[in-house]
Amino acid sequence: MPNLTSAYEELADAYHEGVDPDGSGLNDPAFDALVGDIHGQRVAAVACGQGRDARRLADLGARVVGIDASESLLSHARRLEQQNPRGIEFHHDDAQNLGPDFTGSFDGAVCYMALMDIPDLKPTVHSIARILKPGGWFVASIVHPCYKTPAAGELIDHVDGSTRRIVGRYFDEGPFTSPTRLAILPRVAYHRMLSTYLNTFAAAGLPITQMAEPVGDRPVWQTVPGILHFRCQRSPSVLVVDPCEIR
Repeated sequence: MPNLTSAYEELADAYHEGVDPDGSGLNDPAFDALVGDIHGQRVAAVACGQGRDARRLADLGARVVGIDASESLLSHARRLEQQNPRGIEFHHDDAQNLGPDFTGSFDGAVCYMALMDIPDLKPTVHSIARILKPGGWFVASIVHPCYKTPAAGELIDHVDGSTRRIVGRYFDEGPFTSPTRLAILPRVAYHRMLSTYLNTFAAAGLPITQMAEPVGDRPVWQTVPGILHFRCQRSPSVLVVDPCEIR
């Protein structure tokens, strides 16, 4: 078993109670729309946490393998799988360097609301590309990098009472802390510009083919998007080489 550390280890119980304590699975129509018809496909849920995205994929008919660096989160995922079996396998592994046994073995992969918590984007993207079959797909969801920046907040207009999103430090890529980050999440997140995401995926042979910016529930997220979903497609003819394999 790999020697992994995860920022979610100490938060595992609180995170589980905060996102899906009954194990019902993810509820995100925009995500479902990008995933599409996956019945019978083998799909990896990368950085699956306690498995809510893995459970949703299984409910959509996929054969699912959930992967996460936190054993504590995986213990919740495995317990929920035992209580309500969906045929999901769970593995302890690092998204930044997925095990060689996974290479070329998945029809598709997802990473739901996790890329901004992973320190190194480039090896993660190459690792995901490597585990896909030629022509495989990848769907990811992240906090919107244009509207949730290292310096962001809300401003109330005292004339009409409306709430506006204000952002700053967009070009400051790297780790940052935010006082408004939910208590169930690690204190440190990793900001990247939108162009960094697009260029990194394209360089790994996973160009983005579709994007979605759903309207949120809160008033401020009905004027700007807080979440960004995107779908990538691996070319059938592209040979993906993991950067860690290049010496």
